[in-house]
Amino acid sequence: MPHFYAEPLITVLARPAYTEPAHLPVHRIGESSDGERIAEFAGRLCYMSQKNPANRTTREYIENIKKQGHGSVLEHANYSLLIEGVSRSLTHELVRHRAGFAYSQLSQRYVDESHAAFVIPPAILGDDALVEMWKAQVLTAQGAYVALVEKLMDRYDWVDDKVHRRKMAREAARGVLPNSTETKVVATANVRAWRQTLELRAGEGAEMEIRRWAIAVLGVLQAEAPSFFSDFEVYTAPDRVMAARVVYHKV
Repeated sequence: MPHFYAEPLITVLARPAYTEPAHLPVHRIGESSDGERIAEFAGRLCYMSQKNPANRTTREYIENIKKQGHGSVLEHANYSLLIEGVSRSLTHELVRHRAGFAYSQLSQRYVDESHAAFVIPPAILGDDALVEMWKAQVLTAQGAYVALVEKLMDRYDWVDDKVHRRKMAREAARGVLPNSTETKVVATANVRAWRQTLELRAGEGAEMEIRRWAIAVLGVLQAEAPSFFSDFEVYTAPDRVMAARVVYHKV
């Protein structure tokens, strides 16, 4: 039996590393991550305010940056996330966010999906009858995929290059796999891009699975660099699904 995901798995692959220039030191106050320090340095450089005349902590400084809408300094901090346990339906929506993002996604043409995992749609979770009906359909589709790959390998047995033959078989057979097929993707974006995407995808109007993903990502990034995402509030929406709203829109 394949694995069935009921929630995404988010792993931080890379985070900013800050090296302060000795000739332009910042009078820094309070705790902060390297990403937050980069944003503070970039903002202070614009006005040569490294001496911190207002005696703000780094996180107070960034809070003021968000309040003023000076989001460009947030573009200097990038975070790379490994995203697993999401459906191809979700990634079709996610990759529409282009500005400030880079993606690398699992290829169904190269990877054998005979043992693929699947993502249970949030809307049917908690209803055993619906889940069993859905599982029956995806398992049937996976069985059809396996059968097609075998028959296509036979059909193209005249292709000497076995790697190319497998690609030909898999690229044709993948057409029967459902949108619920689990995929993996590496997404890299700067903080400003992450904020704008999470504002849209964690809101009540977002599709349930991508909203669930956005809430999970928000939790990870808030732990990484609290001040960048401190104005997001997670709550239970009227549809009984977690959502988030933000104080400073489109920073």
